Amino acid sequence: MYYQLWSFFLQDHEYLTWKEKIKINNISNKFTWQKIKDFFASVEDNFLLKSQLGESQNPEQFIHMATENGCNLTIEEIAWFLVTRKQIWEFLDLAQKTSAIKDKLLASKTPQQFVHIAADYGYYFTVDELAWLLTEIKALPKLVPIDNSVGEVDTVSNYGRIEIGYWIWLAEEWGLIAPFCHREPPLNFLSQYTDNPFLPDRCFLPKSYFNQHLITQS
Repeated sequence: MYYQLWSFFLQDHEYLTWKEKIKINNISNKFTWQKIKDFFASVEDNFLLKSQLGESQNPEQFIHMATENGCNLTIEEIAWFLVTRKQIWEFLDLAQKTSAIKDKLLASKTPQQFVHIAADYGYYFTVDELAWLLTEIKALPKLVPIDNSVGEVDTVSNYGRIEIGYWIWLAEEWGLIAPFCHREPPLNFLSQYTDNPFLPDRCFLPKSYFNQHLITQS
């Protein structure tokens, strides 16, 4: 992510302003979410574009350069993507620090209950947005390192300072995300199947999966 986007959308005043706008006019859309995520990923491989974006002085200039490079976005779409992700991360961080909230969330029977609890604490996101972010995190290869010498799988549960494993396991129980982990990023020739990122030929069930279910059900 680019630091100036923090000042454009995620500093205190801007964040609160956009948070309220998004609450009133949510533009939740999977295609837009994926388009923005793919754009940021592509910029990492384009040093010149990354430098140019880093020099943008305002959101309009950032959007203009993105459009010139084939990604048609609006300020509202960028704000929604960034602010929604920040709300989910802030709420999961709050849950990690507050055992009463964490226990309440882990007892949720449906993702709708989870989202309603978040809203009670002033964090607004949809079930779909939660699923997209958790799927994105779980699909990262670095979260599932493989020791090929012995064939053991070690599922990493921490993402930054947040123990993301709790919420991935819960989402699996709900059926919100598929109970698979990637061995490697999707192949280009399978890109037409991006609506289902957990294709069997690229995924496996980690050995800890069934233990995770026993733990969450006990």
